Amino acid sequence: MIKLTKLIRRLRNNEKGATLMEFGLVVGPLMMILLGIMDLGYRGYLDTLSKSKLHEIAREATTGGLSVAQVTTAVEDGLEPLLVNGATVDVEVVSYFDFTNVGKPEKITIDNNSDGSLDSGDCYLDGNGNDTFDVDYGRSGTGGPDDIVNYTITVTSPRLFPLAKLIGGDPEIVVTNSTALRNQPFGAQNTIPEICEP
Repeated sequence: MIKLTKLIRRLRNNEKGATLMEFGLVVGPLMMILLGIMDLGYRGYLDTLSKSKLHEIAREATTGGLSVAQVTTAVEDGLEPLLVNGATVDVEVVSYFDFTNVGKPEKITIDNNSDGSLDSGDCYLDGNGNDTFDVDYGRSGTGGPDDIVNYTITVTSPRLFPLAKLIGGDPEIVVTNSTALRNQPFGAQNTIPEICEP
């Protein structure tokens, strides 16, 4: 009994290994915080570099020297070194006649009953030249001289670490950037035809 009491007293007073226990309690949350910071840092890095590459390629395309396929390839090649396996890059290029029409419907020029919608006998400016009234004025492609071109890039990438999935977050990072630039006047800008509904 005396030996057992001495053993318990000796174990109670022994502090060897206490630091290891404290470290064990702190290391888990510390690693979670560090991995989370690195994941957020990667997202910010991806956002900044994709925006920079998009602006660079868009400025080059304003001279009329690049097609949509060439713009897409240049953006993908520029971002390839920093993307993780399974990441995808989508590039959308839409041209407009001027800045006031970006993302807007085609303009109704004659509205006989003043209801704001296109009816029989009303006329509109066919900005994208498809002979149909559209809610988005844009036309796919890099456009012509003096046209406004809206470039949008969307990068979808798996996260570096699976922490977000553990806490119910999205397992992917989605970064979207866009810019609109006017093409150089390397020729005469196309005119917009007016079409009247029968």
